[in-house]
Formats: sequence, C-alpha cells, structure tokens
Amino acid sequence: CDQGPGEDEDPPVASDDGPDSEYFDSYDELAVHALMLGDAPRVGAYAAAIRAHRASIEGRVVLDVGAGSGILSLLAAKYGGAARVYAVEAAPGMARVARDLAARNGLASVVQVVEGKVEEITLPEKVDVIISEWMGFYLVHESMLESVLFAKDRWLKEGGLMLPSSAKIFAAPVEAEVLRREIEGYGCMYGLDMSPIGDWQLARHCREPQVELVEASRLLAPPVLAADLGDLCALKAGSTREFIADVSFVALRAGQAAGIALWFDVGFGQPKSSRVQEVLLDTSPGAPPTHWKQTVVYLGVFAPVDAGEALSAQLTFRQSAENPRQYDITVET
Repeated sequence: CDQGPGEDEDPPVASDDGPDSEYFDSYDELAVHALMLGDAPRVGAYAAAIRAHRASIEGRVVLDVGAGSGILSLLAAKYGGAARVYAVEAAPGMARVARDLAARNGLASVVQVVEGKVEEITLPEKVDVIISEWMGFYLVHESMLESVLFAKDRWLKEGGLMLPSSAKIFAAPVEAEVLRREIEGYGCMYGLDMSPIGDWQLARHCREPQVELVEASRLLAPPVLAADLGDLCALKAGSTREFIADVSFVALRAGQAAGIALWFDVGFGQPKSSRVQEVLLDTSPGAPPTHWKQTVVYLGVFAPVDAGEALSAQLTFRQSAENPRQYDITVET
C-alpha cells in the first residue's frame, strides 16, 4: 500500500458517551465473540488467507485492528509466522481475554495486546501487514472500515499488505412469499378484517433493513454488483460515508418483488505464490451461511414481475447523522 493522507468476562459498563461507547460496550460481551468464532466460513477464510500469504507475513510485523478474542492475531503468529503482532482492542474485557488466550497458546511473546481505540493508541513502529475483520451487515454497517483506513494511513508501511484487500456489495430483487401470505391472511381471519395488523407488519419490515438468511430460490434475477470498494490500500478515509448505486436487473422468472437483498464478499489478494488462488469470503445466498446472513431492504409493496422484465433501482447508503455506526439505506425504483 502507498501511504495516504471484534470477542468479556465482566458485564458491560453503562456510559453516556454516545454511539461509540454503546458500540464498544456491545463488543465487550463474550457471547458476541463466541458467535463469530463459531462462524466457520469467516474464521476459515482468514486462516486460509494467512496461510496463503505466509511469505508476506513471516518474520514481519502485523497490526490486528479490533482484535476481539485475538483469534486473527493468534493465527497470524501461529500460521503466518509473524515476528510481532499488535492486537488493538478497545473493549477492556476482551483485551484481557485476548491476553489470556495469547499466553494460553504460548504466543504472549509474539502477540502484544494494545488496549484502546486504534485512532488513539501509539505503536512503537510501523507495520508490514494490517489484518482486521471489520465487515458488518451489508458490508459497511458499524463503519469499522473507517478505523481500518485510519490505521492504514497512520501505521502501514509503503507497499504493505491489507487482509482483506478488496470488498464488494451485491444486490438482487427478492420475493417474500411467507411474509406476503401472512399479511394477506389478516384481510380475512375467521371472517374478520384484521388488515391493519398486516399493514403494521409490513411497515415494521420497512422501518429498517432486515437481516435474514435468504434462500437462493427467493432471488428473482441474477445478482449485480452494487458497489466495488476496489483496492482497500488505495481507498481513502471517508470514502464510505455515502455512496449511491444504480442497479439494473432482468427477471429470470415471474414473481412478486418484495425487496432488494444485499450481501458482500471480500478478497484477500493474490498471494506471492502464483500457484495459490486468492481466498474469497463469500456471504451470498447459497454460499455456506455466515453470521452476517443477508440484508433485505423491503419496498413496502409486493410488485408483480414477469420473466424477462427489466428492473432498475437506485440504492443510497448514507451514514446516519444521529449514529454514524449505522447507515440509512434508501431504495428508489
């Protein structure tokens, strides 16, 4: 990269410092990290990427942003052969857990846990590699990528490696037949018109993006690329505060479009050995399920769609003014 301008023993401590404090408190819960550690596609992709990039990690210095339980730091030390790993973790309880796990695995001499926000800590040296599991629902939820980009600009050596190194958001129109039948059922329930309950149910689904495990059979059209963040080494801080995606689809079958499903994949770069393929973490419908699942933005209607019909929409992702950790997503059709 050219230099440019996560898993606690103690209960979270309530504070009134706003969204950031709430965010870090939520990640001081061990249950959250147990969920992520149990996500085999997630952990497996990072383990595979570290092994694939051993030639770039061995004997070098690694920074793990948002280390949580320290799993990525431990993998970088054990399988990547890193000389030193700085595991930066802002949640105090999880920082203690990471230290304990490094010692338990005989890696305390390699993995140094640094407690604090990456924007506020100081390291004794620049690093050769930055590794981080920063992805949220629909890729950018929680805005942790901004912290990783800050770390890149401040601590990564020129020509250094970022894992992951690329990220893309995909979109596809989906139906929701279970929800549609439920809502329609309120129109005549035991001879009674209960349709306002159905209206409330639909409005509840539209109020905010819904995290669901979307079966591939719900897709009405092939997915399209909605956003490509490109080479994360070249991505500038602030680039993801707002972005707009114009997407076009062609329906493969008839159905009733209920919303737009969103998901992502991240790539870990081509290893130095050309014989090794790039590792890809794929969260699409039909791929092995992850804790991210998929995200559906409901339209508020069930629009009839014919096979071969062209569909288009404009998706706007904008960080919330009230809570920059969250995004307001709008769909215009």
